[in-house]
Amino acid sequence: MKQLYLENLPELPFNVTEALNQLRISLGFSGENIQTVMVTSSTPNEGKSFVTMELWKMMAEIGSRTALIDCDMRNSVMGDTVGFRTNDDLVGIVHYLAGKADLKDIVYATNIPNAYLIPVSTNVPNPTVLLEGKRFQEIIDVCKEEFDFVLIDTPPLGSVADALNIAPKTDGSLLVIRSGETPKKVVENSINLLRRTGAPLLGVVLNRADTSKNGNQYYYNRYYQYGYYNNESYYGKK
Repeated sequence: MKQLYLENLPELPFNVTEALNQLRISLGFSGENIQTVMVTSSTPNEGKSFVTMELWKMMAEIGSRTALIDCDMRNSVMGDTVGFRTNDDLVGIVHYLAGKADLKDIVYATNIPNAYLIPVSTNVPNPTVLLEGKRFQEIIDVCKEEFDFVLIDTPPLGSVADALNIAPKTDGSLLVIRSGETPKKVVENSINLLRRTGAPLLGVVLNRADTSKNGNQYYYNRYYQYGYYNNESYYGKK
């Protein structure tokens, strides 16, 4: 299998790591049949890719073979965020969906044990036709056979329809919301859109929340913070 090295993996403070761990555990409560999970947001810059990558790393670190499929084919930020390095030419999901590569050419083992990645190596302006083709379903089916969990990072719901094409092919979705920034009506619209796909909405991740009780706003604004809502329960509250 081809190798991909991630050169810029951040060290997170304890409270952020613990909140992510609670998110991982809470996601496990969604059911034994939940294997493929789409992560999306309503608008750009809500932190969905960061949440996806950190959840992917954590699942792998506890011993679960976990694949991350980058489906933000219009504007992927993963390569810039974590610094991809490979000894070969980077071949990604667009090449496979366009029939220019085999599946074995786009699945990379990483320097994180048990963590595998299908990257975006070339952005495309309109991947709708690629997502609606049978080759995308083949990626999902093969990954479900090969891995314990599959996380799929998608573009925001309010920008393009890509996530709505992907959601029905998964076991459920997570919606990332930036605390204090995303309007309630926008969130409600995103939830309604996801429900119409027929795939379960597994929960909502509240990102960048100021959870301090002593007004220490500066500290919490430096890092992403997480809350997890599922069936009106809140996990990760500080």
